[in-house]
Amino acid sequence: MRHPPYHLRVNKAVDRLALIEAIRHLEKLDDISAYTYYGFGGPYLEEFRLLYELYPRMRMVSIEQDEETYKRQRFHLPCGTLRLEKAECGSFLAQYEPEDEKSIFWLDFTGLEYAHFDNFMTLLGKVATRSMVKITLRAEPQDYIGSDEAEELRLAQEFRRRFEAVLPDASASPPVGFRRFACLLQDMVQIAAQNALPGALPLMFQPVSSFCYSDGTGMFTLTGIVCARSEEFMIRSAFHGWQFANLNWAKPKVIDMPVLSTKERLHLECLLPCSGSAGAALREALGYLIDRDRRSTEAKLKQYADFHRYSPYFVRATP
Repeated sequence: MRHPPYHLRVNKAVDRLALIEAIRHLEKLDDISAYTYYGFGGPYLEEFRLLYELYPRMRMVSIEQDEETYKRQRFHLPCGTLRLEKAECGSFLAQYEPEDEKSIFWLDFTGLEYAHFDNFMTLLGKVATRSMVKITLRAEPQDYIGSDEAEELRLAQEFRRRFEAVLPDASASPPVGFRRFACLLQDMVQIAAQNALPGALPLMFQPVSSFCYSDGTGMFTLTGIVCARSEEFMIRSAFHGWQFANLNWAKPKVIDMPVLSTKERLHLECLLPCSGSAGAALREALGYLIDRDRRSTEAKLKQYADFHRYSPYFVRATP
């Protein structure tokens, strides 16, 4: 099976490290080493390596249905606390029984199917309280733009038919813009969470962050915690001071990191954090544009100011 080079994609890497930051805030509430992390590690098991460095005692499970990718995971296995499960996501969740064991799940889907929302709802109904669940979905409005008006109408009707159970407006067409499409997906995740944990139940799903980004393909991702309704204030307080917290289903934060050289990054990092207009200050520090004009350059550099602590360094090395 072919995989995009997720381990070399900057915006994906920022999203991955933002999850680590969310887990650090969760640590204010519980002993993270008592949790089990479940994810779709892909061939290189990248987030499992990061988690092992920070939480070497945490149990981890990678879920993978492709035989050849599973073999590559066995080759890249980073530690003895990681268990590899060869299974399809839906089948794994159907058999998953937490038995009051707290979990952290990353449902890192690469497509957009109703089955993904169904798996998300199944999981919310099963996990123990104070478990964290992150869901990632494809957010490509181009998928629903046809070559003519008739095809676009057909694609819109198909979209409404497939996702009618989680759409906020049953008659709406898929938005053309990427950010509006990501906002629609967040509304759909919110409805799915409310369907899984309606107000009559003692548990709820509290969002803690949401992002949208593109590394060749548009993606939307949201992280939240299943908690008792009586714990809502405590959960929100644990994440209140985080710069990227989204506790009220506000619009997703855009991740759009600029491509900078190591020399440029080192030059800028000594100025961070900075007050006022970070994008303008960093542009002045560089003395030149890195994008098509001044406005877009400052927007890109503002992104760097926001996310530089989560941005990895990719370097050439001789094995």
